[in-house]
Amino acid sequence: MVRVIQKKEIVSKVLFFLLKFNLLLIPFYAIIYFDLSFYPLQVTFANFIATILKLLDHPVRISEFYLFIGRDEFPIDISMDCLGWKSIYSLFALVFATNGKTKDKLRFLIVWIPMLFVINILRVLITLLVGLNFGMQYLEFIHTFFWQEVMIVVLIVIFYIWLKKRKIK
Repeated sequence: MVRVIQKKEIVSKVLFFLLKFNLLLIPFYAIIYFDLSFYPLQVTFANFIATILKLLDHPVRISEFYLFIGRDEFPIDISMDCLGWKSIYSLFALVFATNGKTKDKLRFLIVWIPMLFVINILRVLITLLVGLNFGMQYLEFIHTFFWQEVMIVVLIVIFYIWLKKRKIK
């Protein structure tokens, strides 16, 4: 009898977490549905990536949030998704869907959101460097398959760190 009650409590907690998580994702889906973008941030990010590529001695030309890389000036669109906002927002939603003090959640996010942003910068740079050094035909695979899976794993690991820190089971 006690085990049944414990299982019901666990199921109840999980369902409440999932409810909060999905409610927190409403703005996420609205941004995607309405195809919202933050143009100045895209331009700034594109300029930052272009600067790093130039420092690494790779030819790059920039026009707004488009990069033209390599000798053939292969076009790269720095879209909203390149900013890593989906990973960052997902981490925010995961952390805020858990129980605990808002202050603790904010402290955790203040550390990990910048780290996630740095990982995202590396994701974009490594993808472009693979294209520049091994051929642009590899860009799509690296971008769509490899990094998508890596970012999911990174997000799960960061969330696991949060759960361990909070001792939530």
